[in-house]
This record gives sequence, structure tokens and C-alpha cells, in this order.
Amino acid sequence: GRPVQFRSSMGTAGGEQALEILREAAGIAGFDHIDFLEEPAAAALHYHTSSESRHSTLVLDVGGGTTDIAHAQIGGRGEEPVIHRAWGLPNGGTDVDLSLSMAHFMPLFGRGDTRVPAHHFVDAAMVQDMPRQRAFHRRDFSEVPAPYGGRLQALQEEGGTTRLYRAVESMKMQLSERHDSRHELDYIDADLSVQASREDLRMASIDFLSRLERLLQEVGEALASPPDSVFLTGGMSRAPYVQAVVRAAFPQARMVQGDPSLGVVSGLADYQPL
Repeated sequence: GRPVQFRSSMGTAGGEQALEILREAAGIAGFDHIDFLEEPAAAALHYHTSSESRHSTLVLDVGGGTTDIAHAQIGGRGEEPVIHRAWGLPNGGTDVDLSLSMAHFMPLFGRGDTRVPAHHFVDAAMVQDMPRQRAFHRRDFSEVPAPYGGRLQALQEEGGTTRLYRAVESMKMQLSERHDSRHELDYIDADLSVQASREDLRMASIDFLSRLERLLQEVGEALASPPDSVFLTGGMSRAPYVQAVVRAAFPQARMVQGDPSLGVVSGLADYQPL
């Protein structure tokens, strides 16, 4: 499985590089032949197997790093699914995580109150970016004024940034269901904690949701007629604010919530390349 558009600062070249890395990794793992299928197309194949009636659908796969959409004709006994087109966005849930972290976690480590360059806080927050993580762990924070210097050094301890990232992600999920969320940072400082509200989450998600709205508008303008259904999969598809944007874009479509974790992999498991 592959996203429609890889998350890369290199654009198309970055996508080609990512595919080569995947091919090399699969070869090292022992695979003799490798085919790639765009992830929303895979989810469409999965949705096809559970749909008795023939209809048009948009499959929306909203993950951590990417958001992918496929337009397909699926369902019907004895009929084959037809994937018409796919769109991709190199943004996802991690963009919301980063925004929430910058606004509510990193100020406790000196963001905005110290002379530490802002990109070091981004380095600490982006645990999925190994070069950034290495850069953060090599940084000397011994001259940073108290209490921030000690907190940054504690964050550099093994597992510190991963633990903080999980706290941010957990807060994001909690605020989808609650009005307030609190997380203790006692592994950094005994009396340190962070608190945020659902409004804070709304503010953190504005940029990502704006990008998603523009993508959905592009998709809608490209279709000859509205889809009969929208099939949602991917971890971020559970977020109420994501679902609200999708409903607003395609109000006449039936919303179908697929398995957030297994929608894509189930389709990949059933895929039979020609």
C-alpha cells in the first residue's frame, strides 16, 4: 500500500524516492515481486466486498501523515470494482498533533520565553522525523535559563520525546469526546502538567481542516455527479470535526464508517493484481 501523495519536501522526487525505499525494504524482507496499490483504492476494494448494491462512492482515508481519496464504482454481486480516480494530500493527524504541541506543550519548555530557536521545539515534537529527533538530542540546553533548561534536558532522556508525543496524541483524542483534558508531565518535572480545551483543539486543527476542505472541494468539482456514499477509514476518520467537514462537503451522500485501522490493509490482503 502507498499513499496517493507522499509526505515529502522534495515533491514528486520525494515520492519516487519513497517507492524505491519501499521496494528495497520488501526485497530485503524476501519478496520476489512487489506491486503497489494506492491506499484509498485498497480501501475501496474492501468496501466493495461488503456492498450488495452497485453505487458510486468516495473512499476517504485520513491517516497520520497523509489524506487520500478515491472515487470508485463498487458493490453488486458478480461485479468488479472500478477505481476512477484518486487524490492525495500530504497532511493528516500529525499536523494537528504538532499544532497542539506547539501551542500547549512546548511553551512549558520555553517556547516563546527563551532564546531557543523555534525549530528546536518542532524537532522535539516530530518523533516520526528521525533527522529532526537526532538534531534535538544533539542540542546542548545547559545554558538555557531555569526552569526550561532542565525540562529540555529531561525531554532529551531516552523515550522522553516519544512519551510527550503520545501525551499530545492522547489529548487530541480525548478532546474529540470531552470539553477538557489534562496530562501530567511528572516525568519532566514533578509539578508540571498541561491542560487544554476542545476550543484549543479546534484552533489546532484549523489549518489541516482548511486543507481538507479545499481538497474535498476539488474532488466535488471534478465529479460529474455527487457520490452515493462516502466511506471513511484511517485513524483520523474517527474525529468528529473531520466527519463534520466531510458531511458539509457531500451532504447528500450516505456516510459509512469503516474500520479506522483495517480498512486499507483488508483491501490489500484481498487484492489480486492482474
